[in-house]
Amino acid sequence: MTMLSDTTTAPAPYYSQGLRARFNIDRVRLEQADVDARLNGGKCADIEYEVDEAKYRARSTARVKAGGLPTSVPDGWPTKLSGPLVWTSNSFPSEDEYVYHLTPSDKTEILAALTFFKSHNLDSQKVTKYLFPLPDLGPILSGICNNIYLGKGFYIVRGLDPDDYPLADLTAIYLGLSSYVASRRGRQDQRGSMLIHVMQRGDQSAESTLHDSIYSSDKPFHTDTVTDTLCLFTQELASSGGRSTFASAWTVYNELAATRPDLIHTLASPDWPFDTYGRDPPFYRRALMYFHDHRLITSFSRRLLVGHAPFTPRSKAIPGLTEAQAEALDAVHFIAKKHEIKPRMERGDIRFVNNLGLLHRREAFENVQGSKPRHLVRIWLNNDEGMCWNLPRPLRLAWARVFDDDFEEEGSDKRGRYWDYAPLRHPVTGRVLNTGGSCD
Repeated sequence: MTMLSDTTTAPAPYYSQGLRARFNIDRVRLEQADVDARLNGGKCADIEYEVDEAKYRARSTARVKAGGLPTSVPDGWPTKLSGPLVWTSNSFPSEDEYVYHLTPSDKTEILAALTFFKSHNLDSQKVTKYLFPLPDLGPILSGICNNIYLGKGFYIVRGLDPDDYPLADLTAIYLGLSSYVASRRGRQDQRGSMLIHVMQRGDQSAESTLHDSIYSSDKPFHTDTVTDTLCLFTQELASSGGRSTFASAWTVYNELAATRPDLIHTLASPDWPFDTYGRDPPFYRRALMYFHDHRLITSFSRRLLVGHAPFTPRSKAIPGLTEAQAEALDAVHFIAKKHEIKPRMERGDIRFVNNLGLLHRREAFENVQGSKPRHLVRIWLNNDEGMCWNLPRPLRLAWARVFDDDFEEEGSDKRGRYWDYAPLRHPVTGRVLNTGGSCD
């Protein structure tokens, strides 16, 4: 009798063997199984990726009317945060407060640094601040680093012209400049993509047309899930719209503490289910907000919590959000939108964002046919020289998976590192494959 072979493919592991042992993940998963079963059996809230204000207002009204909500912040949490990270849209009367304009002498120094780096015959991704010496501009960039981690949390370096350099040189330049803010660069997906090209896919297929409709509406506020400094290099602008906006999570917290402290309890609860999209485990749970080492840390991707149908719908048979979680997630968005700042964008901008203390989103935009599409290059940075904030254990695990796994992975667990200086395109359709949007 002929036996049929089992062709079922096991899900790819989300955590490497090394990380599972280092963080004792399998034991923790067993301890959480009863909670996961409870969440699966509960009624899920009706919430989607696109923010529905009417649903949010109705949900908020119903929950407040029902009563029984906590009236103070969690024990040990502050009733009000203070410091340079507490700001609103009116806090910066001039963009000079957060934009550094490269001078002619800066650009000359950058060219000299590029020449020095190229003399070593290394690929662009091998650049470090020691191989990209900037005796005068370097201290300024180090000051920007201080501003990112200890100040208002964002800065823009302006003045590069992407047309002035071959692509490999341009990549070495923006990586070289960013290395003065944070030197470690992380994998941004399961493949191991180190540079993500945030842009439309660019072909005329039905799938691409559907995907590109993402850009016709504003994006909800979120953080990139795993990085302390988010770096965005602006290679091309949209024909209209497409600004990246920022808001202080510390300001959002203060408003919640004053008006709806119960939502802080919800955001700080470690039972939010993050989708791993078909990997093993199929989801993991942690909080969205932490008060750790005297700092507020906010970390979440809305897509990983509710999916983004029809593009990346939420996986089946994993817990959905509760009514309290749905309200809290939308509340963060609407409070952040009230206090957001909308900096101008120019080609060649390098944007640095404290991804632990700030939220960001992208406005709707349009690319006119025949013009170059909006194109940002995203880099996940980690400063391991004492500037990155101390992280709670769940985030230490996430950071280790993105920044440390060269030392943790073995055999089939091992991911590559792919440095795609240009968008990776399908050989037949020309569709851009590494468009980003994922924060996992």
